[in-house]
Amino acid sequence: MEALGIKIQEVTIEAYKENMDDFNVGLFNTWQWISSLTNEYTKDIYFHILRNEEVVGKLCGLAINQGKRTGTHLYFNGGPDYKEWSPEVFKSTLLQVRDYAKSKGYARLHFRPYERKVHDLVEVKGFFHTRVPEYVVYYDEHQDRVKFSYGFKQNAKKARKAGAVYHTSKSPEILDKLFALLDNTRLTRKDKYGKDYDPMYLLNLDKDALTKLLDAGIGVMHYAEIDGVIHSVQFNLEYDGKIFGLLMGSDNEAYSKGIPSFIDMNISDKAMEEKAKYYNIGSVPLDEEGGKGLKKYKESQSGRETVRYGYYSYFLSYPHNLLNPFIKLSKKLPNNKFLKRIRSFIKFFSFTK
Repeated sequence: MEALGIKIQEVTIEAYKENMDDFNVGLFNTWQWISSLTNEYTKDIYFHILRNEEVVGKLCGLAINQGKRTGTHLYFNGGPDYKEWSPEVFKSTLLQVRDYAKSKGYARLHFRPYERKVHDLVEVKGFFHTRVPEYVVYYDEHQDRVKFSYGFKQNAKKARKAGAVYHTSKSPEILDKLFALLDNTRLTRKDKYGKDYDPMYLLNLDKDALTKLLDAGIGVMHYAEIDGVIHSVQFNLEYDGKIFGLLMGSDNEAYSKGIPSFIDMNISDKAMEEKAKYYNIGSVPLDEEGGKGLKKYKESQSGRETVRYGYYSYFLSYPHNLLNPFIKLSKKLPNNKFLKRIRSFIKFFSFTK
């Protein structure tokens, strides 16, 4: 299980916490995030990445057991992260994790792209990849204040004139309000674009997980109210100067009065004062699902497109590995009804988030 002097070592959460900030970990590769997503079917798992016995990187994820049909998968939202990144070390790490997974009987590996160190595509034998653009405000690119577009500033001004007041909170009451507003946002977008979606778009993300994130200190809610009525709530991950906009819910009045822009402007103003590193505003859906408008909104607050890659193994163990030829075929051929049926069949043995 060694290559280039690289090997992985499963460790306790206590060992993972030690000097974690020295390894440039993204928000989705922190113990706070991973430990908050556990449930009766999912356990958290932590690794040190060693080179010649020196710890050079960290990686944490979830072992997901959903029964015999799917097998147990290893799932990483972000990472691995290192003191110093190189394509050779990254590639070797993925191969080491694959060998570990095969030795432990795991069915498949999922390395999602969120917050991963930016790099060119790395080809890794036994893995295929996805490409995901995220929009990130890099605060070191701005001096006194983030550059906002004229329209963005006008929206925030409209909210202020309406009497909007900005707050932050970790209280259960505000979390309850967020869930009500998330559903309103979902219905609004469904009516506008004709496409429904799950606001809890990440694996195991639910109210219990959000409560754990607040308790772990990595979750924080930003909201705005007018005359004591809360119209918009945003749930962020925030740690070590890094910010990720995880969820946002608003009512109709919030949209008409520019309150989401007002909240985002306050987040960046506060972040600049605290010398934060960046604000990851996330990715966007397809254009026909509202992606064009969301992209414009993110860019209007200096969100810069940042391309990241996700890496996914083929099935590692019998009988699931009998599906591998169909996965490879589906990657090579253009979309058609036959391939859609194949992909639906494969998903029956996996999960969709």
